[in-house]
Amino acid sequence: WGVGFAIVDLRIRKLLKRYLATPMRRSHFLAAVMASRLLFTIPEVLLVLLFARILFGVTSLGSYGSLGLLVLLGAFEFSGIGLLVASRAQTIETVSGLMNAVMLPMWIGSGIFFSTDRFPEAVQPWLAALPLTPLIHSMRSVMLEGSGLLDLGPSIAAIIAWGAFSFLLALRWFRWN
Repeated sequence: WGVGFAIVDLRIRKLLKRYLATPMRRSHFLAAVMASRLLFTIPEVLLVLLFARILFGVTSLGSYGSLGLLVLLGAFEFSGIGLLVASRAQTIETVSGLMNAVMLPMWIGSGIFFSTDRFPEAVQPWLAALPLTPLIHSMRSVMLEGSGLLDLGPSIAAIIAWGAFSFLLALRWFRWN
């Protein structure tokens, strides 16, 4: 969500209007913001994994390379969603409220805090369609079951689709001012 807050902060400080005067395209600017956040994700996740390993003995039955790729794909996915949420927001309060409105259903229904199996059968397709669900299930499969990337093909495709779709929508709706 750092992407969304960064965009709105630039808009509030009137810096986006200055970028409008440059020959830079919207797509280049938004991709650069996403890429910068992806680079920050790597050390953050490494610290969390190292902390979990040293203090709690958490290990992964699957490849750490697969887990790393899933982290990068998840960062891509949620950077795109963050850009989409912030593409028109004018204030920090607005983007904060929008991000909470987007994230709350995922926190409740994607299997982070509660198993998705506990929800009624009628809502299962909706839960599976949430952007966070394939990421959580894929990461759990790698860490707890030792699954490989080939086993996770449909989930990886869904993660990439969410990221690309949200980035393209953000690109279409984004305004410099």
